[in-house]
Amino acid sequence: MVRPIAFGTVQRDALPDQIAARLIALITERQLKPGDRLPPERELATTMGVSRSSLREALRALAMLGVAEMRQGDGTYLTALEPEQLLRPVGLVLSLSDAGLAELFEARKLVEPGLAALAAQRIDIAAAEELLRCAQASPKELEDAEAFMWNDIELHGLIARAADNALLSRLLDSVASMGIASRRRTGRLAQVRAQSAQDHIEIAAAIAAGDAEEARAAMLRHLENVESAVTG
Repeated sequence: MVRPIAFGTVQRDALPDQIAARLIALITERQLKPGDRLPPERELATTMGVSRSSLREALRALAMLGVAEMRQGDGTYLTALEPEQLLRPVGLVLSLSDAGLAELFEARKLVEPGLAALAAQRIDIAAAEELLRCAQASPKELEDAEAFMWNDIELHGLIARAADNALLSRLLDSVASMGIASRRRTGRLAQVRAQSAQDHIEIAAAIAAGDAEEARAAMLRHLENVESAVTG
């Protein structure tokens, strides 16, 4: 049985962004779900009371945002709506905008020190050894900015995993996806890589020692060091 969905109507001359906003509202209201197939364009345009050309443009915009997938000959489907996928366009904003970079650091400083403290309280011996190995590898990657960036992402991911909080870990994954562009930007600076390598060792040591407060403080210092070097 097909699930009834109240697509509603918008003004006939509605702009594509208004149509897209209505479809996004249906997603946030849980009337449309990940993977759902939208009605055929002609039917959906009639239901919403808009022109097919405006609807098609709205669907293309949603596809660019990672919300929808237009399959040739098979219609339009919602994607899995995974946060990492939906946040990809933000990477471009972060790479171009100093304001976006500042907001990313603000978000990371709110989330990651707490994750480091939780990791110190919950990490087991095997995970602590893996984290220390990762941190000790940081200085070895100083000459290769790309390799250093992936080592940095791995280390922060290990900390999130050790914190054993699925929601916070998912949030960090999303922030990390957003931050790849900014990490490339900051990683071009040799002094940032050198300071970060030392910071990584201090963070890992505090977590492995089970010192939650020092882990929190070390992570915050690390983020502030990078932010200061980049923003001046």
